[in-house]
Amino acid sequence: MAAHSFILFLLFTYVLGCDCSTIDDRSLLKNYNLNSEANKMIELPKELQEISGIALSDENHLLAHNDEEGIVYKINILSGEVVSELALGKKEIEKDFEGIAVVNDSAYLVTSSGTLFKFSLFDGKAEIEYEKISTPLSSRNNIEGLCYDENTNSLLLACKDDPGNDYKKQKAVYEFSLTNMEFSHIPRLLISLKKLKKNFNIDNFSPSGIDINPVNGNIFLISANPEAIIELDSTGKILCAKEFNKKKHKQPEGIAFLLDGELIIADEASGKQAKLTFIGFIE
Repeated sequence: MAAHSFILFLLFTYVLGCDCSTIDDRSLLKNYNLNSEANKMIELPKELQEISGIALSDENHLLAHNDEEGIVYKINILSGEVVSELALGKKEIEKDFEGIAVVNDSAYLVTSSGTLFKFSLFDGKAEIEYEKISTPLSSRNNIEGLCYDENTNSLLLACKDDPGNDYKKQKAVYEFSLTNMEFSHIPRLLISLKKLKKNFNIDNFSPSGIDINPVNGNIFLISANPEAIIELDSTGKILCAKEFNKKKHKQPEGIAFLLDGELIIADEASGKQAKLTFIGFIE
């Protein structure tokens, strides 16, 4: 009987894809079956084949953008249909946009070089005015994720590449305060690549998206290469990390949560069809 229980334990560990000796009890990631055949999947229209960022707009809609144009698409969560579009400015802006965040009645886009574009979601126009906000970050940092932290009233910017001169062999997440409109030069979070490799056997994690789980307030980051997801607490401690099935998630670029904690992953087309995957809790 004891041997049988041990085998079941090993199988359960394998299915969840984490080393149980390293998982923190506060983790929710361990309760998501990332690669289940039961996960709902929605294909996206051609405008979003190069989807880059997503953010929850309301309980029925997501905001999404591609990585080339300053156009934001409002998507019906149930169907994947684009219900409206917003373009920044009268002349189409072409930038390397890499993340989006919703803050009350406004939204922010971020470029890979760390420039923020703030705009209203409710001015009733298809072409909207925007405010451009510079940060000390650059293309060397290669920003590839943006989200809103309600607890600190700040934006979190995830760096895919250079974390800063003092933070080698780590990945950095910086903070921009919306209270005083100031950028913090000290990273809000630092992710140790050494610990990721040692504890979860994940090499060279390169953030491509970031969001905060509304259920427990923990911070989730995804990587497109390797295809993986990690969960951090508010101090930056790695609580859990898992790999995606490469056949199901060829290029995860966007992450968002529904209010009940359901996880949404956006994948670029990568030779096929761009899609949203909805991943619920394992009960």
